[in-house]
Amino acid sequence: MVATDGMSKRPPYYIVGLPEEPVEATEAQAKFERLSGELCKVYPFIEEIRAVVKSKKAAKTHARYEVSVEIYTPRDRHSFTETGYNIARVFDVMGPKMKRLLSSRQSRVTSTHGDSPRKGSP
Repeated sequence: MVATDGMSKRPPYYIVGLPEEPVEATEAQAKFERLSGELCKVYPFIEEIRAVVKSKKAAKTHARYEVSVEIYTPRDRHSFTETGYNIARVFDVMGPKMKRLLSSRQSRVTSTHGDSPRKGSP
C-alpha cells in the first residue's frame, strides 16, 4: 500500500550531463541519489536538488568534470560547484560542504526561534 499523504512525498532531484562511461555514470548517480536522500531527510524544507555535470577532455584518457549543484528551498537557492577528474569523488567532496552550509543557515533561523529583528521594529 502506498501512502498518499503529503508528508511522504520526496522532493525531486535531477542530474544532467552524466558521462557516457557506464561505470562512472552509475557510481556518480548512486552517490548523488544517496546524498540527495540524506539532505532531504535532515532538511525537509528542500523543494528541489539539481546537478549539472560538464566535462572537458584534458587528455585522451581522462576528462575533467565540473559539477554544479543547486538546492532550492522556499526562501533561497543555494549553489555549489566543484571540479575534479573523478566524478564520484567530486560528489563525495561536495556532500560535507552542502551539509555544512545548510546546517549553518538552519541554525541561524532555529536559534532565534523564527524571530527576526525586522519583525519587532515599527
